[in-house]
Amino acid sequence: MDLPKIVAHRTEGGWMLEAEGLAPAYVRRLSEAADCGHALMKAANVPGADNGIQLTVDLGDELNQRVKAATQATVDAYKAQLQAARELRRTASALKSQGMTGRDIAHVLHISPQRVSQLLAQSVTAEG
Repeated sequence: MDLPKIVAHRTEGGWMLEAEGLAPAYVRRLSEAADCGHALMKAANVPGADNGIQLTVDLGDELNQRVKAATQATVDAYKAQLQAARELRRTASALKSQGMTGRDIAHVLHISPQRVSQLLAQSVTAEG
């Protein structure tokens, strides 16, 4: 079952909440919108409101796109960080298999010897 939808729009004094079939409601802070909207929908006996609501924040086309792009950039950066960490573990392990010491690996990779130890331990855990 789809959750009932509420759209929050910025107003001068806070946020206006709009839901199909209900009069607009106003909250001062966006953090209050979901609870307020849920209570209003339950009071109006909106089907599905017992299971929660779906809150959408509408800031206008330009800001909506900027928020979407910024959020996607954060997700992409996190994925790149995970990939870089995997590659660093594989590289440290490959250097170790060539007989290099932890200190030499640290020097080559420009990281601390302690970080090398962590990477090597993580690569063993990942393999096992």
